[in-house]
Amino acid sequence: MNAELIEGFLKNNPKARKAKDGVLIDTGHGFMHLTGFIEGDDYKGFGDDAIFFTPFCSKSDIEKIYSPKVASDFLLQLRAESIVDNPRLIRVFKTRKGKKTNWSLEKYYQERKREDVYLSNLSKGNHEKLKDIPAGSVYLAGANAICSKTKAGNIIAVSEPLEYFLYFMNIFFYGEDFGIKDIDINASFIIAQRIMAGHESFDFDIDPRGVLPKHIDIWMKSLTDLQYQFVLGHEYSHHLLGHVKDSNLHSNSLSSFMAMHEGKDIIQHYKYSHKLEYDADWHSIKNIKGNSKFKNDLSNAAFLTLMYLDTSRIVLDHINPRRGNQVSSHPDPTCRIYKIRKRLNNKYGLPKDTLENNLNYLNNYTKQFINQYLVFNFDSFERYGSHYLPSYKPMLLNDRVDF
Repeated sequence: MNAELIEGFLKNNPKARKAKDGVLIDTGHGFMHLTGFIEGDDYKGFGDDAIFFTPFCSKSDIEKIYSPKVASDFLLQLRAESIVDNPRLIRVFKTRKGKKTNWSLEKYYQERKREDVYLSNLSKGNHEKLKDIPAGSVYLAGANAICSKTKAGNIIAVSEPLEYFLYFMNIFFYGEDFGIKDIDINASFIIAQRIMAGHESFDFDIDPRGVLPKHIDIWMKSLTDLQYQFVLGHEYSHHLLGHVKDSNLHSNSLSSFMAMHEGKDIIQHYKYSHKLEYDADWHSIKNIKGNSKFKNDLSNAAFLTLMYLDTSRIVLDHINPRRGNQVSSHPDPTCRIYKIRKRLNNKYGLPKDTLENNLNYLNNYTKQFINQYLVFNFDSFERYGSHYLPSYKPMLLNDRVDF
């Protein structure tokens, strides 16, 4: 909305007030947040629902979403579907869009191209086998990664919430080395576990949980990106090892993977035996060629990722214990760590005794977190919203008014 429209609403409607984006109008039954107008005629032929994609998609995006032809169109479709039913995510992507006139959702993700880091460290033959598989971040509701089968080929989606989980766990694990206070270290752990449990709001771009000093933030993000490379490499390895076959396909409601209204849409994705998961872990590192530093860094990123996932396994099992006959689709993270360590050359990655010390520390901290915090703060832990790093968030912001 332009300034003239906003001023008009404020002048003619005494129950309207200015928001960060547009205006808030008190309807008597709640607030309506008006952010702009859309010319429906521009999207004729796509159907009435197409206008819901317009705040964060270009017209070319919408054409591909409604008539996908190649695998990358299906990845774009998945990305758009993960956003469109979530008003807060729409606001996040409008912020990412900013005032760019040539914005498109596809272009935004293409410019990031983080999968090229992993692919560039493979042999030429493996690079050729994988380079045409569309892969990258998607705002999946669960902190995980999936490989989906589409009519045009397979696509790989790595959950953005998983990346935020890893980022805040890195602050927790390495915060003391950077002089971060215990109160913020503990808060980082809480935020990470709330992300994994699905209680933390997906609005990190517009309401940061705390603004760390730039050098700390850069270091944490670079480590998180290495962990992302391991997760991506794990999914790529399933392809190279021939695991992506129809016998491993499962079908689920699309709404079970993202914050959207339940519908009839189905997603086909691959699920693997524990042995195949172990093999994918190992080959995600084994397949790295010609870059010893990256291979070593990736090994340690894998260990950290799996150690962090083990903390969430303990917390989630406490909140919602699995029945005796329930088996996780992935093997125990600790077993995955020791399987990698056993097969990995000794010159790569942390030694076994260091890994054992780290696992013991995280295990003890997690149990202490449950016994001394969670049991007394269960309602606040499960309350949907935002938790903050107190030393780095001196002023709480009003939703929709300040951000």
